[in-house]
Amino acid sequence: MRSYGQYCPVAHGAEIFGDRWTPLIVRELDLGASRYNEIRRGLPGISRTLLANRLRELEREGVVERSDGAYRLTEAGRALVQVVDALGRWGARHSFGEPRPDELDAALLLWWMHRRIAFERVPAQRVTVRFRFRQGRRRVLWLVLEGRECSVCLTDPGYEVDLHVDADLAAFYEVWLGRRSFTAAVSSGEVRLEGRPQLVRAFPTWLRFSHFADDVRAATVAAAG
Repeated sequence: MRSYGQYCPVAHGAEIFGDRWTPLIVRELDLGASRYNEIRRGLPGISRTLLANRLRELEREGVVERSDGAYRLTEAGRALVQVVDALGRWGARHSFGEPRPDELDAALLLWWMHRRIAFERVPAQRVTVRFRFRQGRRRVLWLVLEGRECSVCLTDPGYEVDLHVDADLAAFYEVWLGRRSFTAAVSSGEVRLEGRPQLVRAFPTWLRFSHFADDVRAATVAAAG
């Protein structure tokens, strides 16, 4: 953790918050990740060593605490979530354009999605959704929804597929983050759904979409008009 060499609250706060990956680690903990592997799964670009180092630094600074192998935000860490949220809203409104190819990761997108499922709208029985994306390294993935749990599968889970989603990866990212509507992506053919009609109709209602989707949507409308 680098020091600015200034006795100033802004400088001290930036020394903690400004380290690369720290805001995203706080984001992951706020979204419910607690085990090391859960945190890392939401940060596919970070090395194991760097994540371990960052978590130790955040423990020393009183932002994170660890108990029985699980990491949790302290009171100071929970206060820092407000800063992360403000940063995300600023980014959504002022510096968020079309996605670059190197920013698209199908497995990460499904990992985000599985944490924001509206389970009260999902059928009581198990539902298996197969995604096929038209770009990216890992193009076929599955979501398995059962009860109040949702699993991301990188290999075939062996269940009968109830719903097939064939999508342009960039378009699905934009839908998830509020830059375009699900209906528009389906109308353009960038997202196609196949399965029982009731599941096809209901699928969009199962997704709560990104926490920042409203801000991205507002910025997109403002830029267009």
